[in-house]
Amino acid sequence: MKTLRRLHETRRELEARRLDAEVERKDALHKALWRYVSPRLTERIIGAAGRGAPFRTDAERADVVVLFADLRGFTRITETIGVHNVVDMLNEYFSVLTEAAYQHEGTIFNMAGDSLLVGFNVPFAQPDAAARAWRTAMDMVSRFSPVSAEWRARFGVATGVGIGLCRGEAIIGNIGSPHFMSYTIIGDTVNTAARLMQMAQADEVLVAATLYESIRPLVPAGRAQACGEVALRGKSEAVGVYSVKL
Repeated sequence: MKTLRRLHETRRELEARRLDAEVERKDALHKALWRYVSPRLTERIIGAAGRGAPFRTDAERADVVVLFADLRGFTRITETIGVHNVVDMLNEYFSVLTEAAYQHEGTIFNMAGDSLLVGFNVPFAQPDAAARAWRTAMDMVSRFSPVSAEWRARFGVATGVGIGLCRGEAIIGNIGSPHFMSYTIIGDTVNTAARLMQMAQADEVLVAATLYESIRPLVPAGRAQACGEVALRGKSEAVGVYSVKL
């Protein structure tokens, strides 16, 4: 009997340790993921982990909606404002933009300098990806507007968010080296969104025509202007573009 009791106690102890380890693993995974994707999307990823990792090892092609955002006036900020203030301003800027992306369950793929790359319809399918991307862009501009006004009053700098939106095929995968790896998206769709972002003025969203048609009903009346076929650097063919100033 004593031996059986010891066996039962040992099993209960091992099961308790296993459960504690599982809780710790999920907690660590949650803390790692929430820096990249929204809290709700994080829960879906953790829930799907047992059925196969959503961030696949093998690269794949997928239809995505890409949002590139950039801070206008950043060069002037770095040249005229103290280092500590610049860092605080960038942190405030990215906090506003990432909160907007998380609100609409976008996946943040890259944050460099003053630019932010967000993808939709990845790593999980989002039938309303175009609408999510558009609402994210609107939220980014509207939420940053009071921050920009405060910076103008405090530091005398004119800023705003410039955004490029494009939809199409992209390659998704882990790219890098044995020392550093990044789960990201690459391809013509990403490049087009980046070029549009570079052209966008403060508080302007430039939308590729292929995406605009699917979000037209969401665009405020009188805000959109057709720019025609625009030649973008690095592209052999011109791209239809719409400008929306918010």
